[in-house]
Parts: sequence; structure tokens; C-alpha cells
Amino acid sequence: MFQEKRGETRPQLHEVGHPRLRKSISPTWKNRLWSSSDLSRGLSVLSILVLVSACTEITLPANESDGIHVSGSSTVQAPPDIATMQVGVQTFAAKAEEAVAENNGKVEATIASLLEKGIAEADIQTASFNISPQREYKANRPPVVIGFNVSNMLSVKIRDLDRVGEILQATIDVGANNVYGLTFSIEDPTSLKQQARKLAIEDAQARAEVMATAAGVTVGKPIRIQETSWGGPIVRSDSLEKAAVAADVPIQPPGEVDLTINLQVVFKIR
Repeated sequence: MFQEKRGETRPQLHEVGHPRLRKSISPTWKNRLWSSSDLSRGLSVLSILVLVSACTEITLPANESDGIHVSGSSTVQAPPDIATMQVGVQTFAAKAEEAVAENNGKVEATIASLLEKGIAEADIQTASFNISPQREYKANRPPVVIGFNVSNMLSVKIRDLDRVGEILQATIDVGANNVYGLTFSIEDPTSLKQQARKLAIEDAQARAEVMATAAGVTVGKPIRIQETSWGGPIVRSDSLEKAAVAADVPIQPPGEVDLTINLQVVFKIR
């Protein structure tokens, strides 16, 4: 047994718990224990949380795949207002400098002929320029460079469609020997696309109505719309070879070009 010495202060103890199970703890630990009032308040808060949790219902948004899936399509037509072609010069010489010099002269003449025909400078742009060696291959010998090919291509826009053949022939007369990619199109198809989109939506709506009637349901609002079309109204001409043969063989532009819009639409079922 320990005995208390005179003049020595025993640390103050506090008793908690059941009388038979009381344990003595120091004031420091007393601060870490919940009182009965703290416990009561904690249980009340927990009860409220449980009640709120039991009464709360979370509604997830409807899956966009649920509904009537249809496609809509529309094609509108309009006369083309611009032609675009690739015209240029390809030259060959033993030395690269010689091939470039000859090419430059013929390209300058080609540009001059286009300007004389009324083509604006802004409608003449360099599309590509290439220099590549030409090699000779012989059996049992390494390849030998025998010269250089130089190609300079111009992209040209022609706005007077009745003069396409005339302008093309003028470039050939001054040395252009590489011509391809003549196309007729509408320079700004924005308004046509807007018109086609509206008609494509109407087409999709009509298809959905037919399917809904057969299924005994009602078509709701569209919940997903995706455009799957690309590009613009373009018609390619196959008359370049004829135009290169004789100036009196004109290129006939198409009367109209087509612009098609395709949509994938999902309608809600009501």
C-alpha cells in the first residue's frame, strides 16, 4: 500500500460511470469525453440525417439512348457561282537551278495570262512547289541522279463560269502543262445549309411520327441531334482533256449543284 506523505498534494480525480464500475480519470482526459448532453445532441443530429436520407429521392436524367432514333435528310439545289482549278508547270533539267529558272519563267507567264483574262490576284494562289531528283537505275549499279523535276501549281478561282474553257486554254498556250481538279461549287453555301438543315429536321420528324403511330406512342421533343454530313456543294468536271486539245471546245458548267444535309435525331417518347 502506498501512503500519502505529508505536504504532498494528490492529483484531483473525477469519478464517472456506474458506482460499481467507476474509474478515476484525470481532468485532461475528462475533456475528451462526451457528456450526456453532448451524446444526446449527437443522437438527435444522427436521427435527423437518417430521416432526411430516408425521405430524399434522387432522380437521374433519362438516358439519351431511350427514345425514337431516326435519320433525316434533305438535298437543296442551286446554280454554281465559282469554278476552281489547279494549273501549273512541270519542268526538268540536268541541274536544279536550270529547272527552277525555266519553271519560274513559265509560271510567271501563266500568272500574266490569268491577270489579262480578268482573274483577280486574290484568286490566284500557290498550291504547291516541289523539287525532286530524278534517278536512273541500272542493274548491279547504284542509282544515279540524272536531273531534277520542278513543279509549281497554282490554285485559281474563276467567277465567270462561261469563260472557264477560254481561261484554261490561255494558260496552256503560255506553257502550263499540268492541269487538274476543276470543280464547280457555291462559294458561300451558308444559307443553303441552313435551309437544308430545317428540311432535314422536318424529314426526321415525319419519320418519327410514322414509327410512333405504329407503336402506339407519341413523339416528344428531340433530345439529341447530330449532323453527319460534310463538305459543300461540288460537281467535278470531266472536260479538262478536251479543253486542253482545242480552245473551241468549251467547258459547260453544270446548271445546278447539290447540297445534302444528313442528321441523326433521337426524339423523346411521351
